[in-house]
Amino acid sequence: MTTFWKLIYRLILQPLAMQLIKQQAKKKPNLKEALAGRTGIWERMDEALQKRDWNSPLLWLHAASAGEILQAEPILRQFEKENVQLALSYTSVNAKRWLESGSTKLPNSVIWKDYLPIDSHFNALRILAKLQPNALVYVSYDLWPNLVWEAQRKGVPQFLVSALVHQGSWRHSNLIGRSLFSTIYQAMEEIAAISAGDTQRILESYPKSIIRVLGDTRVDSVLSRRDRVTSPDFPETWNKAKVFIGGSIWPADLACLRSVLLDALEELPELRLILVPHEPTEQHISEIKEIFSSHPTHLWSQGQKEEFAKARVLIVDAVGVLYSLYAKANLAFVGGAFTTGVHNIMEPAAFGLPTFFGPQFHNYSTAIRFVEDKLAYSVRSAEELRSLIMPLLKEPDKAKERGLQARNLLEQEAGAAHQCAELVRPFLMNSENP
Repeated sequence: MTTFWKLIYRLILQPLAMQLIKQQAKKKPNLKEALAGRTGIWERMDEALQKRDWNSPLLWLHAASAGEILQAEPILRQFEKENVQLALSYTSVNAKRWLESGSTKLPNSVIWKDYLPIDSHFNALRILAKLQPNALVYVSYDLWPNLVWEAQRKGVPQFLVSALVHQGSWRHSNLIGRSLFSTIYQAMEEIAAISAGDTQRILESYPKSIIRVLGDTRVDSVLSRRDRVTSPDFPETWNKAKVFIGGSIWPADLACLRSVLLDALEELPELRLILVPHEPTEQHISEIKEIFSSHPTHLWSQGQKEEFAKARVLIVDAVGVLYSLYAKANLAFVGGAFTTGVHNIMEPAAFGLPTFFGPQFHNYSTAIRFVEDKLAYSVRSAEELRSLIMPLLKEPDKAKERGLQARNLLEQEAGAAHQCAELVRPFLMNSENP
């Protein structure tokens, strides 16, 4: 079956996918930037590998985007003080931007971090020959067939950690998806799944998978960052206020929030808003300013000016600062769940904030569990949001109690990064270095 899928993927699927990506890149700036960012990748790799110590094992982690970087980082940290060199690849431009923002501090032993080359057969052969990893770890879901198959052929131990397969995903919901991914899962030395549901969906593709439920390594990352975060200085007027934060919001989220927040500002004079668009483009910033033009607003980029103290709405026109801002809030709304899926709800939960989001959250096991335990709230409309959020804005003690329950649950689930590192460690310590 693997031989069949190699032929189909290499001769048909991968070339077609590349044509589609190039067409989409004409309309999607992020995709265009990600393709352009791969120019010169081999030269950058050669330069980085001058720091390669061939007497030390190399652990290579691959992550799709910024969220998966957060899952990879605590695993990299597990090897920070060991005689192990590290490499990190990623797929999307959001991952590159996240790393450049400085929000995640990688260990000094990461000798190479860059885009993963396009998944052609030749590129897979070339990168494996250059890096010569002792183990390769895929974070969450971003599995590239040619790379997986060639690493398997070369005998490189491969692992999938914080493994996630959404309910209804084509990877398990139809025969073709299960057949293709059976050839990928069988190449894994071991799989560490986030939940029992993810485990079951992987087993539906390849029943012989060696798999265990270890949880989400992002929990370790979020809690570690919380413990070392530096909270920004706010004017005294904000420190004494009730603060609502809309984190990583899209226009569809804002459509739900708009009337509720405008009414709340009128009804609660002590209320302040922090609004953080997922993509702080000039257009999105202008739209938010227009919506809240009847109230004093302030841009994050303008710094500590007198207008900040008088403002009731802070609009964040920068990336990489959202996490520290959760420390200044009492309630949170996390964006994404009115489009493709909710973003990281662990971050506000780590600070003990009751959290709201839209209806598309079934891609996120933590969100599902929080909703089931009534520690977070999924809403489908502005009316539903209004009925749930206003009582908590008016009763801060009740809001604090709900938030602390979510924080306690999150803290109980720490430790996945250590367990995932323990899966990989024997293959690094006992391997024959190139």
